Amino acid sequence: MCDGLGPVLYEGLRDRYWDALGVWSYRRCTSCSHLWLDPRPIPEDVGKLYASYFTHGIERPDPFTGDGIWPRFRRGVMQSLGYPGIARDGTESLFGRIARLIPPVWEECEELCRSVAGPPRGILLDVGCGDGTYLRTMRDLGWKVRGLEPDAQAVSVARAHGLDVVEGTVESSLRDRDAYDVITMSHVIEHVVDPAQVLTVVRDALRPGGTLLLITPNAGSLGHRRFGASWYHLDPPRHLQLFTVANLAARTAAAGLATLRWRTTGRGHLVYDASRSIERTGRFDLRDSSRQASRGDQAFRLFEEVLLMAKPDWGEEILFFATKSAS
Repeated sequence: MCDGLGPVLYEGLRDRYWDALGVWSYRRCTSCSHLWLDPRPIPEDVGKLYASYFTHGIERPDPFTGDGIWPRFRRGVMQSLGYPGIARDGTESLFGRIARLIPPVWEECEELCRSVAGPPRGILLDVGCGDGTYLRTMRDLGWKVRGLEPDAQAVSVARAHGLDVVEGTVESSLRDRDAYDVITMSHVIEHVVDPAQVLTVVRDALRPGGTLLLITPNAGSLGHRRFGASWYHLDPPRHLQLFTVANLAARTAAAGLATLRWRTTGRGHLVYDASRSIERTGRFDLRDSSRQASRGDQAFRLFEEVLLMAKPDWGEEILFFATKSAS
């Protein structure tokens, strides 16, 4: 990323979640603290790392439907974020204001739109859109949406829901210029072979004044500091890059994008439970979608949310907003 040297930080790592064969290390730059996987896969082999990865097409309920407390909070938070007409009554609008005072509640609700505030103002592109769940939410909130996804199965599911999704990667398939008002990349940049190239292509696809949102694991997080080589978000061999706030800001600037704002969040389901399991056994089963967070996991997250008031760059995820100059 910066041409600095990178001594080995962790070695002898295996796939903790799925069944990719091999042994890897992570190196950390002595200059900018960027982490990267070693050995690096060649681009033609990256697909092999996902042979038993997440499946797509699990039907999920509409998060805004229902009269329970959580749907009411979600509608209130969306109203608070600038999506008019989502809250059904004044009580739900009040819930949205109350949620701002309770970070874990706000984060869980706000995650549905990935902090992209309303009102809708053009075309939103989701890079790595999977089966289109996020695109469907944003379409329901009033955005014109489009997706880009390399997984053919996921593309098929997304298209079955009437979504405009292109099969391919940023490098191979994103040819638009000055086309999108918002581009979101949630847990994508850590998977790419060449982040510099990807950010340059994405910058070209943004309209002047448009917004890029990057969500990615934070190598400077409390979880990484506590668990080290057992940290949930290392995920060898699929996470090829791991950023801190500082080097993500430097890389986006080098691509010609200006920082708008950033924050880190304690959000990260099962980070504590997964890291503890890896620490003890070397494995964690991600196939159990019904797994609930333990009390220890909940306590760790609450502690992290409080800690962020003093250490704002110690959260598990980075939410980084950048823009393309209008000049």
